[in-house]
Amino acid sequence: MSQSGRERLRSAAPYLVATAWLVLGWAFLVRGVEHPGVAYRPWAFSHHAYSDLLAMTGDRYLAGGRPLPYLEDRIEYPVLLGVALWAPSFLPGGQVVHFTASVFLLWLCLLASVAVLRRLPGASPWWLAGTPAIAYYGALNWDLLPIALLLAAVLAVERERPARAGAIAALGVSAKLWPVALLPGAIAALVSRRRAADLARAGAAFVAITLLVNLPVALAAPDGWAWFWRFNGGRSAENSVWELLRVKDPALLNALAAAVLLAAAGAAALGAWRAAPDSRSRAVRLGTALVLVAWVASNKVWSPQYALYAFAAGALVAGPRWLFVALAAISVVDYHLAFEVRTERGIFWFFDGWYYAEELLRTAIYAAFAAWLLLELRATRAGRGAVTSGAVASREAAA
Repeated sequence: MSQSGRERLRSAAPYLVATAWLVLGWAFLVRGVEHPGVAYRPWAFSHHAYSDLLAMTGDRYLAGGRPLPYLEDRIEYPVLLGVALWAPSFLPGGQVVHFTASVFLLWLCLLASVAVLRRLPGASPWWLAGTPAIAYYGALNWDLLPIALLLAAVLAVERERPARAGAIAALGVSAKLWPVALLPGAIAALVSRRRAADLARAGAAFVAITLLVNLPVALAAPDGWAWFWRFNGGRSAENSVWELLRVKDPALLNALAAAVLLAAAGAAALGAWRAAPDSRSRAVRLGTALVLVAWVASNKVWSPQYALYAFAAGALVAGPRWLFVALAAISVVDYHLAFEVRTERGIFWFFDGWYYAEELLRTAIYAAFAAWLLLELRATRAGRGAVTSGAVASREAAA
């Protein structure tokens, strides 16, 4: 193979690997269309092959109906994900086509995420493209959509496109709340540089797009639009470390999780504020990753696909390989153990102990990730963050 051919293959490799993981996941999950309706969830849990894309579309559209999101159908997600759930129902061909169309959209989001990461100096596209979590979780829910929007917003921030960054971040938050993780560090960086005009443009774009997407739905169906907030606000601990600690009161859980989130946001903002000029971009990325990791780890509800946000965070900051390996391993174990718990309820006491142990190990790995991010964020204050980023990028390129 010629030198140019090797270069093209090297350039295409993360896209090809990410695609292979997602196709593998699609092939494993699409078998669920043979068990429609009420039979789907028991079959999916027992075969470790569950997807919200199949379960939620089966609940709503299997009989040919097409209830309007939020007006005629309560959906526990923000507006853009409600649209992503509903839109494929217009396609002919039934559930297999609806599922495949949804996975195709998520594939485009995955490719866009890898492309954005390749444009961010010092990022590691392989953290996202190379993880087996894509096979397990890429088609479990719609999280690759807000992840793509979050990464695109980070790129806009680094290229000093404040209005674009605010608009894309608003779209991300209108899909799932996680992309708000960018805001503390990005706002602090603009304030520290006294870029009031840029901050105003970003803020105006964020508010405008948020209202444009959400206000028509909120006015037309206030109860349906607010269901996302009521549903999540009233949930107790589910599969999270709080369950292990026997904390069950929703109000207390909301307060504890909010305290952790605010602490992480404060650290992200302070790190970006204090960062040396040549390390400010890395500080914003580190702060974004810190908020994501702390938020995911301390959230009162843990869903296995949240691991994708950890891999996106690691990709942004080119995290160390040992951390990638640990997260990849625990994400695979978490998937199978979670569904085994739901399948083997006859011997739940046995798997209950195993699952609690896994929750503790998972939380410890995420805590180690957060500690590493804090150390890296601290290094940016002395200007060492840019050097660290470059060294990590060199190691990743060599791999």
